[in-house]
Amino acid sequence: MALKNLSSSINRLSLALIVCALGLTISAVKLDGVKADKNQKPEDVVEKVILAYGSRQSLYKIQHNGRLRAQVKFFTPEGPRGGTSTTKFIRKEKQEEDLRMIELELPDTRYQIGFDGKEMWSIHNGEIQKPSADEVKAFRGGHEHGYEALLRYKENNSKLEYVGSTKLGTYDMDIIDLISPEGVRTRYEISLRSYRILYLSYEDKADANAEPVKYRLNFKDFRVIQNSLIPYETLVFQNGKLIEERKILEASFNIQLEEKAFKAENVNKPAESSTNP
Repeated sequence: MALKNLSSSINRLSLALIVCALGLTISAVKLDGVKADKNQKPEDVVEKVILAYGSRQSLYKIQHNGRLRAQVKFFTPEGPRGGTSTTKFIRKEKQEEDLRMIELELPDTRYQIGFDGKEMWSIHNGEIQKPSADEVKAFRGGHEHGYEALLRYKENNSKLEYVGSTKLGTYDMDIIDLISPEGVRTRYEISLRSYRILYLSYEDKADANAEPVKYRLNFKDFRVIQNSLIPYETLVFQNGKLIEERKILEASFNIQLEEKAFKAENVNKPAESSTNP
């Protein structure tokens, strides 16, 4: 993908942040040592996961909206690049309707992208632009493949499949596939001890004839914030190689955040102009 006004190196960094889970279209990832259990109901497992993260009530009342600020590091062929990212959101009934925007700040670069409920927009170093098809696809795909998609499976009318159980080190884990109404599939590995999502996996294909690229996200450093559980550290691997590290610096939920703040023309205005009626 190419982003206007940015170097090719920065383009790759921006895309890596936008997608979050770095997924567009996927198929299931095979795991060794998986034991199938046809009697296990995936809904039973996932409902325990939802309780572990704070319950549905927590998701839709406490985490109705929020702001996450993180330190990010991208590992590129040119060397590591570091910066900060800020994600703001207002949660709607269905995940695809959520209002979201992400801001990435790197040396000499400021990149923002968002969805205001009607259309997507992007801002490159202060200039509002129409996002490319790749940007739109990546932004939506990252949200669709995040760990929260599993917590909202019922509201999104997604299906669950129980794949089996496995052991990784000292962790016994259940493996669940999430299939969206559009057929997009994401695989989750869940600790049987804590019911936390430790990994998610998927494959990305540029087209039907391309070789799949395998991605795997590792969630770590879980903390309770306002009665809800979130991972403070995320590691992203591409074909087994670490390409991104994300560490949350500040997480705030149920804050004053109005919908008009998600419109491109209001993004860089003072806070009072976008939060007051």
